[in-house]
Amino acid sequence: MDILFLVFLAYLSYRNSVRAKLKKKNPLLWGLITAAAFVAALTIGLMVVVVFFCPNVIDFNRAATDPKYKEIAAQDLMNAFAQNPLHLLTVYVIGCGGYLLIRYILEKKPGEKEPEVHWMDKMGEK
Repeated sequence: MDILFLVFLAYLSYRNSVRAKLKKKNPLLWGLITAAAFVAALTIGLMVVVVFFCPNVIDFNRAATDPKYKEIAAQDLMNAFAQNPLHLLTVYVIGCGGYLLIRYILEKKPGEKEPEVHWMDKMGEK
């Protein structure tokens, strides 16, 4: 599962780095920005799923006071994700939103301006 995640993250970063290269931007920088945005959106997606779809799995009051409960809560949360794979799919779909956000930003960035050639300057060329 971890290898699949890394391959997927590398693919999304590669796609945006190609898009950045076409726009004459730094492809490595935009690939790293894509990876960071994907992980940040993945974290937000995990919080959304835990708070809205698994509210009875974790007792947040007990987690704040009992240090041993964190391990129990993590195990309960892993069981909840194993029982319903749609939770994990939701997290990944929200994570893809980070990739799409960076893709949108790259699309809106202007590329280097090409020199304009008037149609009369092209006369006689084949």
